[in-house]
Amino acid sequence: MTSLRGRLDPTADFDLWYWTTLTAGTNMLNATLHLAGITRDDPVFSTIPGVHLVQQPDGSYARELRGLGDVSHVGWPEIECAVPERIRRLERALHAIEHHRDPCIRGDQFATPAIVDECARAFSEVLSIFHQALKESGIESREP
Repeated sequence: MTSLRGRLDPTADFDLWYWTTLTAGTNMLNATLHLAGITRDDPVFSTIPGVHLVQQPDGSYARELRGLGDVSHVGWPEIECAVPERIRRLERALHAIEHHRDPCIRGDQFATPAIVDECARAFSEVLSIFHQALKESGIESREP
């Protein structure tokens, strides 16, 4: 997603650039939570908080209650355990990006250069924290 994001013009392609920015950032948050052992890295699909679609032996999927899994947005679901400050910084950076979703994507506000810059700076913070988490876990990261 970061590779796609890099090929988009953040002003002319704002909607798509924004969604790749937010989705990539949310995926990095979830990976960082997995690396920290806060959430499980199970091959399941989180739907609403605590409910997951889990593949069954016959190939079908069933809903199961499994507790905290991947987050969809910052604070949804709320992470109620002790979370390292760097992950809270990552959440704040994602929240700065999400702040522009409703007015710019769902509303009638146009993305200004200042909004693009704010989202880009916040995404850089997310990326930096994620790469540090990978490094500390002994995982070699690839730059997009």
